[in-house]
Amino acid sequence: MRRAPAFLLTVGALLFFLWLFWPRPFLLVDIDGYGQLRFPVSEGQRVELTWIHSVSAIPVQEVFRVRDGELVLMETHNQWFAAGLGEIAGRGRTVAEKNHAVAIVDINEPADGMILRIGSPQIHHTLITGRVRCDLSALAPHKRARFEVVVMPRVWGWFGARCHAGRQT
Repeated sequence: MRRAPAFLLTVGALLFFLWLFWPRPFLLVDIDGYGQLRFPVSEGQRVELTWIHSVSAIPVQEVFRVRDGELVLMETHNQWFAAGLGEIAGRGRTVAEKNHAVAIVDINEPADGMILRIGSPQIHHTLITGRVRCDLSALAPHKRARFEVVVMPRVWGWFGARCHAGRQT
């Protein structure tokens, strides 16, 4: 009978290590001169990038989804089409929103490998994924960031840079 607890402990430890090294998708944000931010994501998960337009000072929201292991831009929302925010022929469709705001929906554009020059602290480029909200502008203003979905062992998410500019809940 004494062998049963040792056997159960061994099986439990093996299952725990299997869980640690089981592959899962992460949103990787590789920021020049800062490091890699790693956010666990799942298929179909919504990822948002919000920011304040540098010229017109309106809030902008870009909505992505994790689809087939890639980041895909689905829609954008803003008060009006300010500089650089207009519609591009063949790239989604424009719809009216409440309070005269506009959105471009049905974009369905692969964004894996997207490059962003993070704006100044007043721009508040903020990444929202799951329960995590990370103000990239407060973390690494004016730096180059590359976004992509990668599949790595679960334990990989425990390493890398941390987002200290925003709340993690």
